[in-house]
Amino acid sequence: MAGSPSGRTTGSSSTAVAWSSAPPTSSRSTACSSPPSSAGATRRGRAPPTSTSTSPRSSSPRAPHRRPVTRGHPRTTATAAHPTSRDPRRHEHTDLRKTETMSLPPARRTVRATTLGVLVATAALLAGACSAPTPDPIARQEAAPNETIDPAQPCVREPASTGGAEQPASGDVSASFVAATNTIELRSGTGVSLPALADAVGNDNALRQVGEGEWELRADISVINGASLHVAAPEVRWLKLVSEEGKIASLKPLGQGSGLQIDGSCITSWDIATSTADTNQDDGRGYILARDGAVMNIDNAEIRYLGNGDVESYGLSWRTEGTTGSITNSVSSHNYFGLYSYEVGGLVVADNEFHDNSLYGVDPHTGSHDMTIERNVVHDNGKHGIILAEDCVDSVIRDNIVYRNNHHGIVLYLNSDRNTIEGNDTFANVAQGININESNDNIIRGNRVYDNKESGIGITQTSKNNLVEDNQARGNAQDGVRVVSEAAQTTLRANTLGENGRYGVYVDIDGDVDIAGNTIFANRSGIMLKGSAIVPDGDNSIFNNAEDAIVND
Repeated sequence: MAGSPSGRTTGSSSTAVAWSSAPPTSSRSTACSSPPSSAGATRRGRAPPTSTSTSPRSSSPRAPHRRPVTRGHPRTTATAAHPTSRDPRRHEHTDLRKTETMSLPPARRTVRATTLGVLVATAALLAGACSAPTPDPIARQEAAPNETIDPAQPCVREPASTGGAEQPASGDVSASFVAATNTIELRSGTGVSLPALADAVGNDNALRQVGEGEWELRADISVINGASLHVAAPEVRWLKLVSEEGKIASLKPLGQGSGLQIDGSCITSWDIATSTADTNQDDGRGYILARDGAVMNIDNAEIRYLGNGDVESYGLSWRTEGTTGSITNSVSSHNYFGLYSYEVGGLVVADNEFHDNSLYGVDPHTGSHDMTIERNVVHDNGKHGIILAEDCVDSVIRDNIVYRNNHHGIVLYLNSDRNTIEGNDTFANVAQGININESNDNIIRGNRVYDNKESGIGITQTSKNNLVEDNQARGNAQDGVRVVSEAAQTTLRANTLGENGRYGVYVDIDGDVDIAGNTIFANRSGIMLKGSAIVPDGDNSIFNNAEDAIVND
């Protein structure tokens, strides 16, 4: 991105605002010098005003009307760069190209598509002094090219040895093979290793070693009655869950007190006919599932080519209340879901990579709560990167890098309330960087949301009382922040919204929205207000937008 220009042309004219009676005085009211524009209002056939000077054009190579920018949330004025041509779509917009400064009481105003509504909206959004330093260019993450995985050799990490050399005491191991259900049942024993389980069962057609550190499972393993299984490198470097017609292998810790620990191992599906991981998810693939109060912890592992669309067979899943666990320092790729949970509390998802999964990278679902999802890299998944869906509450999505997903980057959906999304980089996603949909009382804070193919941050449907604070939304194809439908009582505070293809802020709701202390610059237009909204006053700095500072439609 180009550096800041050394100088800037300015003019001295400003727009006068007529009132039927003198407005209340304010110590913050300040007259500003700003670059006027030669293009004026065209709403309802109104003639454009004349002007004598124009603002310099941006030298940024990324977009024709963008300026490089410095971080800061100064208090307020609105100026606009002079466009080279008129946009025919703007005949319904009221033009606020010149700086407008006025004193208003700190009362809420109803913004409507009228001249008075425009004036009130402008005063509410532009109260304060004239200070507008240009924010620094955003430091973009460098997205690496996507990794190519060979299904014949899907385990690409160096073999780990995080605990396999010294297995904990197993106690009395009780295990057997149940032919009727093609299931190995581990009924007792703590931290039982996979080789110890194979010895106890004694059935090579169900579980056998096929090479150094390589094992093949052709049955389900059910860990029940409080027993626990430990799958760990170097003894188990690669565990292949065989997918055969009518026989799908799985690992399932089931029931209160039962457990599965995976340390340093690679676990994949396996197709005997092709001698590769099973790349066809439509006819069933091996999977890993913890449920009914079990604990499953995974560390330094690879989980690949697992799962399909059948319930409980999504790939890697934690299900039902009381079930919990963690996945850390691991890779989950080419699965149906990278991770799925249902009604689970306290799940920790940290320092992992989720990529190339058929649907979602990380999908805590119905009733999952009190989760920590942090420091993960989530990319190139078939739909959303991270989604909390249906009553997922009281969780934190923090310091993740989320990019190139085939829809939104991070989503809160359907009553996923009281969550915090903070410190994430979400960029280059096919839709929005962050999307809040029918979810309430969430905090979206300190995120860097850029170069997404729709808007940066979207608040939509019946979402209420969400705080969007101190984020950077830069270089998105549509709007920096988009608030639509019935998303009332939204607060946009101290955000830096610049270089977006359309508006810094787009609002189309009937209800409250608080837009205060934001820096809005180098967009096509600063703020679009549609319909009817109640906007309190608030010290925004709106400048160097290519067309209008504020559009009221």
